[in-house]
Amino acid sequence: MDLIQEQNKFRTASPSLLGRGIEAVTSPVTRMASKMVPPEWIEKLVKAIDSASSKPQLVRFKHDQSDMEACQQAAKKIENTAKLLNGATGAVSGFGGAVTMTTDIPATIGLATRNIRDTGRAYGYEGEGPAEQLFRLQILEIAALNDKTVRQQRIADLESQITADGSLVDPDPEITDPLVDQAIERISRALALAIPKKKAGSFIPVLGALVSGAVNTSFQGDVSKAARFAFQARRLRASAR
Repeated sequence: MDLIQEQNKFRTASPSLLGRGIEAVTSPVTRMASKMVPPEWIEKLVKAIDSASSKPQLVRFKHDQSDMEACQQAAKKIENTAKLLNGATGAVSGFGGAVTMTTDIPATIGLATRNIRDTGRAYGYEGEGPAEQLFRLQILEIAALNDKTVRQQRIADLESQITADGSLVDPDPEITDPLVDQAIERISRALALAIPKKKAGSFIPVLGALVSGAVNTSFQGDVSKAARFAFQARRLRASAR
């Protein structure tokens, strides 16, 4: 599959099948799981984590960033590392059920923000400035959404921020903070619905480690796909000039 086909496939894809399947299996406890992690709690968490995204890279890479294939390979190494790390923490937290689920969610979101930041670096985007911050938040929201129609709308919103040279529209300083706050609010709602409901299976002792590890791995895969799409869209826009 060439890159253009890959991009088009992402635009029309449905949300993660694993997440939707786990929600169906664990439906009796999903409402309780969602109440345990309110959007307001995640909103504070996302703000704190994204502003502290200067942690060491998940994967060290040194490749020709003008070579799209090399960029893809580096991005996929980041995805594999994020999946491995978050799958392991999910499996451990799954043994503790509801108590450890609430401690694993910050780790999961923190790793997701690093995943996005490092994927951007793999494509040559360092992610400095308010426009880049907003772009990362848009990617995180797309990865968390379970509604196909809303997901496609958010993808279109993200692509509308990309200029002809692959850079981002520089938001008006007077509306930057409200835009970021709005993005964080939307992400918080999406994450508060998605992650706890998918992790509800970890309330069941026998399934706890298996479900929590699988959900974390699946979520990091969703984040990686969204990040690759977003940064590839920027590179393709620039190369089309």
